[in-house]
Amino acid sequence: MRGSVEVANVEKKEEDASKDKTDKGKKTALSEGEKRRLTRGDLYVEAGELAGYASDFSLSYDAESEQMIYSLKMPQIPESDDAYLYLFALSCYENEETPGGYPAAFGPKGTECQISFSYEEEYLFQQFVPALLLEGKYVPVGDGIYLSNPEELADNQEEYPQLESKKGLLLDPTMLGTEELTDLGVKHAIYNIPLSAIMGETADETFPTITYTYQGTDYLFNGAAINGYDGLFTYLTDLGMCSTAIVLNDWNDDYIEMIHPQARDNTSGASYYMFNTAEEKGVKELEAVASFLAERYSDGKHGMVYSWVIANEINQFRTWNYMDTNDVTYYAQEFEKAFRIFYQAVKRRYAGAKVYFSIDHDWNSNKGDNRIYFNARDLIEGINQAALKHGNYDWGIAIHPYPNPLTRVNYWSQEYDKTQEAQTLSIMNLNVLTDFLGQEEYLDTKGKIRSITITELGFSSKFGQKLQAAAFAYCYYITEANPYVEAFIMNRQTDAPEEMVQGLSFGIYEYDHSEKFLKEIFCNIDTEQSEEYIDFMLNILGAGSLEEALSWAQ
Repeated sequence: MRGSVEVANVEKKEEDASKDKTDKGKKTALSEGEKRRLTRGDLYVEAGELAGYASDFSLSYDAESEQMIYSLKMPQIPESDDAYLYLFALSCYENEETPGGYPAAFGPKGTECQISFSYEEEYLFQQFVPALLLEGKYVPVGDGIYLSNPEELADNQEEYPQLESKKGLLLDPTMLGTEELTDLGVKHAIYNIPLSAIMGETADETFPTITYTYQGTDYLFNGAAINGYDGLFTYLTDLGMCSTAIVLNDWNDDYIEMIHPQARDNTSGASYYMFNTAEEKGVKELEAVASFLAERYSDGKHGMVYSWVIANEINQFRTWNYMDTNDVTYYAQEFEKAFRIFYQAVKRRYAGAKVYFSIDHDWNSNKGDNRIYFNARDLIEGINQAALKHGNYDWGIAIHPYPNPLTRVNYWSQEYDKTQEAQTLSIMNLNVLTDFLGQEEYLDTKGKIRSITITELGFSSKFGQKLQAAAFAYCYYITEANPYVEAFIMNRQTDAPEEMVQGLSFGIYEYDHSEKFLKEIFCNIDTEQSEEYIDFMLNILGAGSLEEALSWAQ
């Protein structure tokens, strides 16, 4: 914990600030009379009542002046020990209610305050807490806020690619470099990056350990594993595909600090774990990993990653993002801290990137007991509240809107609740999600509905290959007609044995790589030949026209 600063140190800080050639913390010249007036203020507010006194916070980077610009408003000027408002740069694990130490910047207090100071790289991941010096201690007057436009710092200012097709696929790595992939005309590809695969040293002399220096500390990455991802993303970029990477925090005995202290139980049976946002070492490691990945795959030298998904189906917290808690609000707050670290790192390098968190189809089905999983609706609400508290930003949602049960293929034959009380979120009632995100408090920084992408959805061929093909085609047409959905990434290119035993033969290819009926339709669904398959699909659906079929999902 940083110690408080006594009044006796204030004059010394003013002298130091006036000598600061970087402009950080430099105070606007004030006359002695102005200092006395601002110190006295308009009224006296007790320290315990100052929290929340200020409002309308903003923090942005101005590229022209190369300055950070912070502003806030106060209804009146509170009395304090001096004439200034102070800003403290705190990491997400630090207590913003008791800031101390040396402030990052300061300026004259007023009903409308604005403080400009030089950008430093560590500020990318820090929140700036406004405080007054009252009775020798710094007392916050509002919540901390993060840099709102890290994209202004990015070297890569290109926009997100506008592809003509939303067709995507979870790739089979054994088919990379073959016609079995290139013939499919895939436009969106997705791949996992489990952290245990890339962190740490390697004994491979051909691809030695990569040392990445972050804030003066060296972090080690597996050169052989990174070379594999370099080749993958370069290959996909050269094919004109829009790559999405999923970052997964799996168990790693050598990097236990990456896992949240309330998630460190490798007997839990979980596949992945909550990122550590509670301890300094874990947070710094997380910042380093996020910075390394964002830097490496944002300039095209090692291939491009255009979209990032942070963790998998986070509402399924017992399996896919483990944390030992039933408190969805606390869980959402801890996840949002980690998510913002990745968001800031990615946008810092590539302005057009999209960053998502992942939910499954359990929208509102657990009746609030939170024993096995959280409702996706409750989790989104918690993440949004946590984000708004420290400054809105353009997070997106990656959804897995499977039918219920997963083995169901003729999903159009069910009735779907299209209200906010719906238990399950599927391709047939996506309006539940878009209506929810259309509420004013959920809009992005431009006042629009947030980016949504389907990063996993498949239909089994166990009950017939033509039925599977019709299910895919109908789903593609639904997503193509939905202006809020960025892509439909199908699960998967090849049947997976672990899914097949559950009756889930999702692939375009059989496990032995033989083609299914789906392949022809998948190849042509986004081409001029697509109309040739509409009658086939409508006959299986029992619809008289494509317009009628699409109306079922509206």
